[in-house]
Amino acid sequence: MAFQTFSYFVFIFVMVIGYYALPTRMRWVLLLAGSYFFYMCWNATYALLLLFSTVITFAASLLIDSANRKGEKYKKHKKIYVALSLICNLGILFFFKYWNMIAATLNDGFTWLAIPLQVQRTSVLLPVGISFYIFQALGYTIDVYRGDVKATRHFGKYALFVSFFPQLVAGPIERSSNLLYQFDEIHRPNFDVMRAGAIKILVGLIKKVLIADRLAVLVDIVFSNAEQYGAPAYIVAVVCFAFQIYCDFSGYSDIAIGSAGLLGFRLMQNFDRPYFSTSIAEFWRRWHISLSSWFRDYLYFPLGGSRRSMLRWALNTMIVFLVSGLWHGAEWTFVAWGGLNGLYQIVGRVTKSRRDHLIQAVGMNPDGRLRQVMAMFCTFVLTCFAWLLFRADNFTQLQLIFSRLISTWEFDSLLQLIHLVNGRECLLMAILVLSLLVIEWISQKHDLYAKLITSSLPLRWSVYLALMFVLILFGKYNESPSFIYFQF
Repeated sequence: MAFQTFSYFVFIFVMVIGYYALPTRMRWVLLLAGSYFFYMCWNATYALLLLFSTVITFAASLLIDSANRKGEKYKKHKKIYVALSLICNLGILFFFKYWNMIAATLNDGFTWLAIPLQVQRTSVLLPVGISFYIFQALGYTIDVYRGDVKATRHFGKYALFVSFFPQLVAGPIERSSNLLYQFDEIHRPNFDVMRAGAIKILVGLIKKVLIADRLAVLVDIVFSNAEQYGAPAYIVAVVCFAFQIYCDFSGYSDIAIGSAGLLGFRLMQNFDRPYFSTSIAEFWRRWHISLSSWFRDYLYFPLGGSRRSMLRWALNTMIVFLVSGLWHGAEWTFVAWGGLNGLYQIVGRVTKSRRDHLIQAVGMNPDGRLRQVMAMFCTFVLTCFAWLLFRADNFTQLQLIFSRLISTWEFDSLLQLIHLVNGRECLLMAILVLSLLVIEWISQKHDLYAKLITSSLPLRWSVYLALMFVLILFGKYNESPSFIYFQF
């Protein structure tokens, strides 16, 4: 039941009506049942994995909380409980997501060494959203272990926290300090809040159905026929992919936040105009904020963060980004993508003083608009180069792409690509992406949403109806692909 389907809108309509019709004390029951139904629409059996992760982290957190109250004498018990929770949950994640990757790597190694061994691969499907709900559940366990939150005694509401349907499959990865305790709040129908949620859903659908799925056509053609295209076509394809994955994932987040808003819940912001970042470090503070902050709080800081020597900081940074790359997918190309982003961070910090001296030497204002635009452009180029590793199917395809980027600078294949996709479609893609950039650029200094909702009623509804008309008229609904991050 994907967000962009008619069945989801029937589902969310029933959930909203039922939620506000029920007595407050029973609302969590409807949300929990609806969340499990929502997940079981993909694969009913894998709901048992969701339940297992929930039970393990709930039990571990109760034991940890009990040990917290008993004092230092039981500190070792706390470590055992949190370790068991980590082992069980990461063990599930390893088996379903990474076993085949490790098995294939070992088998390739055995073949190269002429060792007659083969590791058996599995044929199980990857449970949708498994990385998201496991990280959310583990974050809660660790928070209880640190004493940042009290363990809840209400299993039903905790199960709802782990499985809350708007953000279950692809985030945002919520913290218990934000979401869990909202289930104890009394939510009454509020027109302004529900309108804000509906507008958020509309914006998310425009990003996904109107922009991302349209760009996906061009991107898939190029990456599915790597040997047929030259450098110009690949440059266009990777730029299109940069905006495809942004609109796809931020579109999902917008719909999730909007759906939760219809029910009165507040989810965290997951994107903040990342392509206007002036450094890779800033990009990762604006991109997939819930995951970046999760790794910061639960991996980077425990490793020592930036409080250690420069060498140790570089090691900590590289570990975090390699793990982040592995989290995104069970392919070594994802690990390489994470490692490249980590390398960007390290080189950026090491060379910062020299770059600042160079800017001063050429007489450029370090805070001027020209400097800012140049930094944005360089950051975008570096990010797009990294996206090549993310999008490539394997290293063989990646090697072919790099070779053609270096050696094949002809424009015939680009013209053929435009003809194949359709010239009018390509023009519409360009208009949509440029419109998105203009709107987000203006939104950095002016809250367009606030201006819209405070404008006159005719103007507001003219904008709403125009957006819905464009969405219906130009949206890609035929065999609309699922969200990219569902696979993670």
